[in-house]
Amino acid sequence: MKTYLVFVLALMPCLLCRAQIHSSNQETLSPAIDEMAEGQTSRTETQSEGGEEGLQSDIWAEVRDLRDTVMGQKVELKYLTLRLAAAESLVETLQKENRALEARMTFAETLANKLQTASNDQAGELGVIQQKLSTLQQRLTINELRVNELEKQQKDQKVAVQELQGASRVSKLAFSASLLDSGEGNTDNQVFAPLIYKNVFTNIGNHYNPNTGYFTAPIRGVYFFRFTGHAAHTDFGMMMRLVKNEHLIVFSGDRATTLTDPEDSASNAVVLELEVGDVVSVQLIGNVWDDQYHRTTFSGFLLFPL
Repeated sequence: MKTYLVFVLALMPCLLCRAQIHSSNQETLSPAIDEMAEGQTSRTETQSEGGEEGLQSDIWAEVRDLRDTVMGQKVELKYLTLRLAAAESLVETLQKENRALEARMTFAETLANKLQTASNDQAGELGVIQQKLSTLQQRLTINELRVNELEKQQKDQKVAVQELQGASRVSKLAFSASLLDSGEGNTDNQVFAPLIYKNVFTNIGNHYNPNTGYFTAPIRGVYFFRFTGHAAHTDFGMMMRLVKNEHLIVFSGDRATTLTDPEDSASNAVVLELEVGDVVSVQLIGNVWDDQYHRTTFSGFLLFPL
């Protein structure tokens, strides 16, 4: 755009000079042509008889051609003048546009510089934010691990508390029972079979079953057990044994009674270390007596948990 404006500005003086020359030639040639026409007319009238008629015709033709040429150059000069004016107007318009474009370009460059500066600032801030975000992410990961660990510890503590609570409840354990609910009589067994103590005095924790005669250990611990038997007016001996999971632990008994020794009693006791689910019972072969005064009993309690 700038190169074109320079070219147009350089061409304008040439166009103006050419237009002035054509105008000057026109002003000079027009009177001369008129004078030549008048003189030629006079010579034509005076020399009409001399035989130069052909030459005069050629001269007049050339004069007319010259006049026509001058008229054409005049028209061309006007045309060039109009084009020059249009070119000057175009140049002025282009100059205005060029100035507007330069102003816009300057504004755009200024705005671009501002945007670049703002972009650089934002890039710096973004870097700082990303670094902070990375730090926060690391801290979040660490906190999540700590939370998971604390949750696990909390679950373990809850389990421990529940176990302690259960142990505390189970530690309150004791039972005592005799054979018959009411009345009196002998209980006979021909082979070793569990005695079922139906008359329950105490059953804290309900771990003795009066329907089977079995005590089942609810927790691992150390337990104390005692059993007694009474024989009266019987021809059979009395043999009692305490068993753990069907394994003999201790034994007690007496021979058959006599007229001189009509009644006898026997007892035994033991401290056992039991695991959860171990079963303890008393088995009998022979017979034992039970009434409201002479009881055949089975009792036990937890000394301490393990």
